[in-house]
Amino acid sequence: MLNIILKFIVQFLSNPTILIALIVMIGLLIQKKKTPDIIKGTLKTIIGFSLISAGAGVVIGSLDPLNTLMSSTFNLTGTLPVNESAFAVASAKFGTALSGIMAISLIVNVVQARFSKFKFVYLTGHEVMWVSTVCAISLNALNMPTWQVILCGGLLTGTYMAVSPALIYKSVCKVTGSKDLAVGHSGIVYYWIAIILARLTGNKEKSAEEIKVPKSLNMLRDLTISLSLAMIFVYLIVSVLAMIFAPDVATKTFAGTNLIIFSITYGAQFAVAIYIIQAGVRMFVAELVPAFKGAADKFIPNAVPAVDIPILFPYQPNSVLIGFISATIGCIIAFFIQVVCIGTPIELPLILPTLFCSFFYGATSGCLCNKEGGLRGAIVGSVFTGFAISIFPALLIKFGKVLVDGTTFGGSDAAVIAIFNTQVGRLISGTGIFVVTIILFLSPIVWSILTKSKPGITERRNENENF
Repeated sequence: MLNIILKFIVQFLSNPTILIALIVMIGLLIQKKKTPDIIKGTLKTIIGFSLISAGAGVVIGSLDPLNTLMSSTFNLTGTLPVNESAFAVASAKFGTALSGIMAISLIVNVVQARFSKFKFVYLTGHEVMWVSTVCAISLNALNMPTWQVILCGGLLTGTYMAVSPALIYKSVCKVTGSKDLAVGHSGIVYYWIAIILARLTGNKEKSAEEIKVPKSLNMLRDLTISLSLAMIFVYLIVSVLAMIFAPDVATKTFAGTNLIIFSITYGAQFAVAIYIIQAGVRMFVAELVPAFKGAADKFIPNAVPAVDIPILFPYQPNSVLIGFISATIGCIIAFFIQVVCIGTPIELPLILPTLFCSFFYGATSGCLCNKEGGLRGAIVGSVFTGFAISIFPALLIKFGKVLVDGTTFGGSDAAVIAIFNTQVGRLISGTGIFVVTIILFLSPIVWSILTKSKPGITERRNENENF
């Protein structure tokens, strides 16, 4: 019976579409909306979020051949961080622990949102899975009993879910123009550091969204067109190099398709993916925000939903492309630095650069950093992010001891949490880290009580307050 319940929890959390649709439905019920409105709102939420997920899948599909060509052309070997693969393998060994951690983390998140000033309700279920998994792996490595692993991991993950969105919330508000949405993602530390660098090096008066182009190039202001052209160009260059240096792999990848037609097809497919994501975001936000507010006002005043990063992309289209390109550059720089360091005292596990990570992490950094440091800030912050997405997984393997069947997790937050568990656990034992976790869980609540007279981060001073 327990296994059936745990399996249901895993499946429920692994399907954020259903989780968010349920919250929307509850919100509409609380507001006593008519039955047709409840059905329409719930279905539009499912469709909108499904569009976002489908778009993300098309992005991955359009970049997969490019990754194959690049790795073969440049003969790259190393570890490829793939969250889904790492989770699938780890769940077979740590299934009970990580299921229990996820279940407790949901409760802890709600408790933190209700009784502390960190009013974020984390709705990105698959990101919770990644963090729960690294907790299960790293805490098990300390030889803690299973009940302690579950309770400790649940407290740590749940507190993380409530607190981490606060690190970049103000920047997210500047992007969306309101306080209604936050970002819940396991790359928060990447974005937080990138934002700091953007503020230090950039000039927010010169926005990437205000780039002036000649009238003859006005078509490039259309994100779909500019993305298509940029990706077609990249595909052409990489395909030509692959034909020269890895003809067998290139021939197999092209599968009989002409090089030019192949490049146009996949370059356009990438732009189609972003268009799908934008459509999904618009539909999803239109239903989620008012419904969530209706539910939250009853139980958790000033609560804000923390959702996935594609929510930002439609607001900063130029920054999406700039962040992607800049992060790719940073990723390549990090790779070659790691190669140079092989055999030295500072050698780290070699992490292969991937365009999947460069796009999603880089585009997000571009959006956030542009608001804090303009075009220059977006470039600097995104280059850092690209650099970091190669270094953090390497640190996760070396110091966090998380390497699952030849792969690991790509998020900064997973790395920070696993390294914290492993290294602190070595110093004070598993029981000691259990006590530390309880202190961390209580800290936001105690701090909120002590600063009760000051407004919370999500609190509005007036009904129409926006950024």
